[in-house]
Amino acid sequence: MAKRIMIAVVGAGIGSLAGLLASFLGAGNVALIVGAAIGAAIPLLALGPPGK
Repeated sequence: MAKRIMIAVVGAGIGSLAGLLASFLGAGNVALIVGAAIGAAIPLLALGPPGK
C-alpha cells in the first residue's frame, strides 16, 4: 500500500510539472491542479486493483 501512495505522489509531482508548462503556455492555474490529479490517477489505474 505504501508503494502505491509513493507512486501517486510522484505521479502528482510529474503531472503538476506538466500542468506548470500548460499554465505557462496560457491555460491558467487550474492546469496545475488538473495535471496533478491526472498524474496521480493514471499510475494507479494502470496498476489495477491491489492484492494480485
